[in-house]
Amino acid sequence: MNSEIQKVFECAEALYQKGDFDACQPLFKRIAEQYADSYPDVHNRLGVIYHARGQVETSVPCFETALSINPAYTEAALNLVVAYNDLGRFEEAEEVFHAASEYLSEGEEAAHRQILANRHVRLGDDYVRAGRLKDGLHEYRRALTLCPLFVDVISKVGDVLRRLGRMDDALRVFARAKELNPKFPQPYVHAGQIYFKQGFLDVAMMEWQQALELDPSRRDAEAYLATVRRALLQQ
Repeated sequence: MNSEIQKVFECAEALYQKGDFDACQPLFKRIAEQYADSYPDVHNRLGVIYHARGQVETSVPCFETALSINPAYTEAALNLVVAYNDLGRFEEAEEVFHAASEYLSEGEEAAHRQILANRHVRLGDDYVRAGRLKDGLHEYRRALTLCPLFVDVISKVGDVLRRLGRMDDALRVFARAKELNPKFPQPYVHAGQIYFKQGFLDVAMMEWQQALELDPSRRDAEAYLATVRRALLQQ
């Protein structure tokens, strides 16, 4: 980088660090156009700016260029993973992440796996709220490929299976969640719903009682128990 361009970069970087993206973007763009195959930081910065403006598709080639110049540039790789996820390009996101993990420490890799898993969970939640249960199930399972011990997500899988009518599969999933974390109340509540529907009232009540012992604020478990008890008294 010659002295003139170095001054342009330093000015752009100072503006970038202040968050003045409108001012620094044309300066970074000038460098990127003049040195298309150099200076990965410049391409990464442009990608961040475009992404922050909601121009996600425009950000992708910037991150890709930064990575092509420096394959060990983990910041650009993780920015690209986020952009791919935002665009629904999940397989490409996972490929980039796995390639980047070679350069990440164990702690960094675990942290970024959690970030990606949580994105899948949020998308799964959106699908479930929209009534698209199978799509939601798919996203929860994608999250679990990244973080297989997320008990709350395992419980979400079980609940979707329950709502799809796959009761035996759901019970197996809830049993797995209880095994991993016996103090997490959610799988007990949902398992109780299945046993109640199958006519096993005593077992259902045991599940809900266990949920209440773990979390006395569980109004759903309390309501289910009260309903069954009233029904039994009327027999």
